[in-house]
Amino acid sequence: MIDILLSTYNGEKYLKEQIDSIIHQTYTDWTLIIRDDGSKDNTQNIIRSYTDRYSNIIQIQSSENIGVIKSFETLLKHSNSDYFMFCDQDDVWLSNKLELSIAKIKEMESTTRTDCPIVVHTDLTVVDSNLDTIQPSMFKMFNLKPSLIYSNINYALLYNAITGCTLIGNRAARNFAIPFPSNISMHDSWLAQSALLNKGRVGTIYTPTILYRQHGGNVLGATADTSINGRLRKYINDYNFYKVFAGSFAFIKYFYWKCRFFLKLRICNG
Repeated sequence: MIDILLSTYNGEKYLKEQIDSIIHQTYTDWTLIIRDDGSKDNTQNIIRSYTDRYSNIIQIQSSENIGVIKSFETLLKHSNSDYFMFCDQDDVWLSNKLELSIAKIKEMESTTRTDCPIVVHTDLTVVDSNLDTIQPSMFKMFNLKPSLIYSNINYALLYNAITGCTLIGNRAARNFAIPFPSNISMHDSWLAQSALLNKGRVGTIYTPTILYRQHGGNVLGATADTSINGRLRKYINDYNFYKVFAGSFAFIKYFYWKCRFFLKLRICNG
């Protein structure tokens, strides 16, 4: 059984399309758990229209606005199945997303200890509001190198190649990840970092499993603040998070692993 964890906020425009894409998955052993983060539009009525019709679609009765990270943490605490997945409100899942994801994580579990925390993520196809393709591969769009990033815990603490709406994790990954630390940048990166910090594994499926919709109302998306202030803010946040785990001489270690990563990335890119 997979618990699919969906956090919503003013998602009336695209929510039906997302839920319908889950309903039409080729793998059918799932429960969709929804938490609304205080929507002011028709989102609640849309959710109710599904929970009234489907026994495996349920809603957590909480409407307080606590933000995306806390909302997903709350959902994760409500998950009791062997596997969980995160879900955004405005994407479209390709019909084999669950099938590919569960096959990959079970394959990884078969080759390691039973209490090993494992998370698996996939590539995405970036699309516009009408689902027309912007970029067939988000990995290529941002030159992401998951196999490099998750080969070393120091890289994983500094970089993230995981988009949360592609992630599947097992029960051990859930247990190690909660409660979330107060200074994490995002729930998806923390799940990978937590798994590796506890001698777990991160797996990658290089096939896109999601149409990752970009539009004016995205809470998060396939964009980045490339201004000087934006880059500086990111480096400061990265360093503040990294030093929690790096101990003494944190800045020296941070700079060292940054340099090592960029050198390896340059070699990988030829």
